[in-house]
Amino acid sequence: MFFQGKDYIRPSKKLRLLSVVQALTENERLSQTQLARFSRTSSAMVNQYLAELHREGMVQFAPVNRKSFAYKLTDKGQEARRSMLEQYCAEMVRGFASIKELVRRRLEPLAARHAEGAPTPSALAPLRLALFGAAETGEVVLAALEGTPFAVTLVVDNDEAKHGAPFHGHTVQPPAALLAEPGLLAVDAVVVASFAHQRAIQQQLLAMPGMPGSAREVVVLL
Repeated sequence: MFFQGKDYIRPSKKLRLLSVVQALTENERLSQTQLARFSRTSSAMVNQYLAELHREGMVQFAPVNRKSFAYKLTDKGQEARRSMLEQYCAEMVRGFASIKELVRRRLEPLAARHAEGAPTPSALAPLRLALFGAAETGEVVLAALEGTPFAVTLVVDNDEAKHGAPFHGHTVQPPAALLAEPGLLAVDAVVVASFAHQRAIQQQLLAMPGMPGSAREVVVLL
């Protein structure tokens, strides 16, 4: 349920404790094995966490049968869960904001070049962008572009199952829609909205039949 990364956002004891108490809020009859799966740790660690929560008056143990217990959060435990959840959500929101700022800063050179071609600031038309990638990263890019001089006019994706599907006010198109005609892009720039596959997508775009020679300058990687 809670995001845990591998390298840069590693799970902490607080996050695992939050995972345990949140799971118990939803189902106090979960076994220690199920709690371990939910919090992505071992049953032995869950046993230690439950013992700690019990000592601190946050969890009560209620026998279900001779082999198992129900783990019920006390009022103190519920208050601690709410406090931890607030802190977790606040950190995730700050992380989301930092990624949006990263996207905006990455596009600043493109906006500067676009502004150089306008005779006056009032004559500056919005810079038309296409997003390549109709998934979570594309959602972040769309949020980052709110209130900027960029206008997303096209969303494309390699996944045929997404073609024709709605995506935040746009209809997902195949990559061929990036070309108005051979040698001419239908937009001013293409933002590759994928952190995991951006190099492969860049190579795909540059090798696409009909792609103009200037494409390398307007295909933006995050």
